[in-house]
Amino acid sequence: MTSCKRGTVLARVVAGWIVFGFSPLVIAQSPSMVPGSPVDLGWTRVPAGAFLMGCVEGDFGCLATEQPRHEVTFLEPFELMEAEVTVAQYAWFAEETGYPLPPMPDFAQTEEHPVVLVDWDDAAAFCQAAGARLPTEAEWEYAARGGREGLIYGWDNQVSRDIANYGADQCCDGATGGVDLWINTAPVKSFPPNNFGLYDMVGNVWEWVDGWLDDDYYAVSPSIDPPGAAAGYARVVRGGSWLNFPSALRASVRLPFGQAGQTSNIGVRCARDVVVTAVD
Repeated sequence: MTSCKRGTVLARVVAGWIVFGFSPLVIAQSPSMVPGSPVDLGWTRVPAGAFLMGCVEGDFGCLATEQPRHEVTFLEPFELMEAEVTVAQYAWFAEETGYPLPPMPDFAQTEEHPVVLVDWDDAAAFCQAAGARLPTEAEWEYAARGGREGLIYGWDNQVSRDIANYGADQCCDGATGGVDLWINTAPVKSFPPNNFGLYDMVGNVWEWVDGWLDDDYYAVSPSIDPPGAAAGYARVVRGGSWLNFPSALRASVRLPFGQAGQTSNIGVRCARDVVVTAVD
């Protein structure tokens, strides 16, 4: 057991893993995360460009909230964390800022697993403290597709256990092959990155995005750098998770979720703007 400034870190060994849990912390006035911190967030640049957002042709799982398909253009590049926020990264954030840690899930995780049981406000607070923000829905889907157009799952029209962690315990009953050997979350970067160098954009954990779910937004969304709906009936998570079947891993899926919702298959990945300077 190790004492911390604002809480207690508990360590236990489960099946050979060191698993960290945390006692509740008290919210306090606290500084932002310091640039150049010992916790590397691993930023990856996503190039400017255009894509078609929403359900692709031939996707028979398409829902009304994923339509109409519409063109989106990003005039400037932006950056995303190359992987989902880990247990270690979130623990460092809580230690530095006094922000309370989320509950522990009912399964073992190491420091390199994605943090879960964070609600929308927790996710936004982490990103803000890191000098970043939550990605917009458009940024998230553009990045998830990795520059490949018209594919249901971003990387292909067929889901693969060599690419993503999904389906809970169906991965490990000996009936399927592939890299997916985890019943619950997998350590980040356990699967190959997409063409933009981003890991786990589908599967592992759902990821909170900025904006709201408004069923009519796609019909009126700006075509250039859309910010997402300013109001709606729910927040949105993207990407599917370890718990879901393939239909939830489709790149266009928009899952409504309450802002205060916390589950063991929702995490976070941050985005930030890129300052582009002219070259003499």
